[in-house]
Amino acid sequence: MRQTLKPGRKKISRRCLLTPLLSASLLLAGCQDQTIQTAQPLRPGDYAAILPYETSDTRAKHIGLLTDVDIRTQLEQGLMDLSKEYFSPDEVAFKNHAFLDYDELDASDGSRGLLGTLRDNNPNGLNPSADEDFDTGNGIVKGPILVADLYEVDFYTGNELKGISIGLAVNDAVEQEGKRIEITPEKMQEYLRATGTKIVTYMRERFNEVGYDVPILIAAYELNTDENDNSKGGYVFTDLFEGSKTSEQVISEDYMLVPSTAFSQAQPEMAEQFETFRQDVAQILSDSTYTTGQAKIENGSVQRLTLTVTAHGKTVGEILAVIQSVREHLSLFTSQNCAYKVIIKNNGDICALMDREAKTDKVEVLTVY
Repeated sequence: MRQTLKPGRKKISRRCLLTPLLSASLLLAGCQDQTIQTAQPLRPGDYAAILPYETSDTRAKHIGLLTDVDIRTQLEQGLMDLSKEYFSPDEVAFKNHAFLDYDELDASDGSRGLLGTLRDNNPNGLNPSADEDFDTGNGIVKGPILVADLYEVDFYTGNELKGISIGLAVNDAVEQEGKRIEITPEKMQEYLRATGTKIVTYMRERFNEVGYDVPILIAAYELNTDENDNSKGGYVFTDLFEGSKTSEQVISEDYMLVPSTAFSQAQPEMAEQFETFRQDVAQILSDSTYTTGQAKIENGSVQRLTLTVTAHGKTVGEILAVIQSVREHLSLFTSQNCAYKVIIKNNGDICALMDREAKTDKVEVLTVY
C-alpha cells in the first residue's frame, strides 16, 4: 500500500550498489569496500550506463501512457542530448528513475501520483484540478490533462549524485466539448515554470540524496496532437535549477517525416538531396528499393537524419551491392552539421547499419555479411 508523505519526512533511497569485479571501467564509490561499474559508451560524447543496470518498474507505465515507440525514443534520447550541455558525459554515468518509481508517478484508480490531478488527497499532482480554470491563451478550459508522462535520468560520478534530468511529455492542446483548443507558447511556458518548480521542490523534500546543491534539469517535450500534422512533436522548453537559481531556455525542436511536404518546405536543400538519393537507390536492383526517413530539427537546423532503406535482394551479391551503393550515395548529403544514421533492411530483416557523424565524411558500416 502506498505511504503518504508526512511533513518533515523524506523517503530514504538505497544508493550503494554491490557489483562483481567485471571487465568494465571501475570507479571508486563512497561506500566502503564497494565499487561502481560502468559500461563503455558506444561512441565519444555518449553517457555510460551504470552496471548492473537496474530496470525501473516505470517501463510498463511509459508503454501504457505513450504507445508510439518513436515518441518514447525521441523523448528519452532527446532528454539525454539536452542534458549534455549541463552534465558532461566525460564526468558522469547514468541510471534511470532512481527516485521517481511507478508508485511515485501512478495516478490511476485515485492513486496519489505526480501524473494525477491536483486534489485534496493528491497535493503533488502535476495536472490542474478537475474544477480549475486554465487559460490556454485561446480560451479558458476546465481541468485539462497537460502532463502525459514523465521520464527521469540520474547522473553519478562514482557513488555521488551529480545531477538529475526530468523530461515531461506535455500535450499541446486540450479537448473541450469536442473541440481542440491549442495552448499558446506563452501560456505553456507559464505552466512549465510553475510545474518545474513544483517537481524540484518535491524531490528535494522527499529524497535525502537530492540535496539543495544537486542541479535538476526540467525539459518539456510537447506532443503534437494535431491529426492533420505528421510531426510528432519535440522539446520546447528547459529550465535548470541550481540551488535557488534557475536558467530557462525556449527551444524549437521537431521531428519530421521524410519525404513530406512539411520537410520540403522547411529544408528544401536537404529535401532535394534526399529525393536524388531515393531515386538512385531505387534503381540498384530490378526489384524496387525504397527509402524513408525522419529528421530531427532543432532551431531550424537538421541535427540528425535517420534513413531506412528497404530492399528485396535474392542473393548475397545483390544485398552487398545495395549496402555498398547506399554507403557511396550518402555523399549526396552535404551538410556537415547533421549526423546521418542508416538502417538497411532486406525482406524485413536488418542487414546493415551505417553511421556518419557530424563534421565528417567517414561512414561507419556494420553488416551481417
